[in-house]
Amino acid sequence: MRRIVPDRRGLTLVELMVALALFAVITTVVISFLTGSRRTYNATSDRAQYQQSMRAVFSLLSRELRSAGCDPAETGLERLTLCDDDVIRCRMDLDGDGSTLGTGPDEDIRYVYVAGSGELQRTTADGTMTILHNLTGFQFRYFDTNGAQIVATPLSAADRDRVRFVDIDIVGEPHPGEPVNYSTRVFLRNG
Repeated sequence: MRRIVPDRRGLTLVELMVALALFAVITTVVISFLTGSRRTYNATSDRAQYQQSMRAVFSLLSRELRSAGCDPAETGLERLTLCDDDVIRCRMDLDGDGSTLGTGPDEDIRYVYVAGSGELQRTTADGTMTILHNLTGFQFRYFDTNGAQIVATPLSAADRDRVRFVDIDIVGEPHPGEPVNYSTRVFLRNG
């Protein structure tokens, strides 16, 4: 019977260097892949969070515009006091006290798009607050009951009384080169 003798020579220095070089290349590729995946995950997460913020702003803006002109005391409240391409101001008497200066801070509201800083600001009796950042475009458009656009902005008092729908277009850019567009049409209930 023949016995098999194990080879005890081991690795040469050249073989060891080749193995280490291959290990370094594979490790670099894996780390690059993981880094890229993490970067993509962060960008996607930021974009999703930004879109959620835009939806929340649309929800708030739509709710307040639909409530504009709420006047349970029938005092002849003017629902829209300022209508321009990048500014809207609406009033409502939510607490029914006959005044928009009542205890509720959300009875006289102004939304302003500040193009220089790319911010949408909301102003109430409590002060001004930036509610959306990184905007590259923002526009209000106004329509009458027949769906015809009222284009002469800022709107006169007579044109503000004719407004039945407001279109809101927002373009944001959470990361350069990745625009997010949202548009909606809000039906004004009171007026």
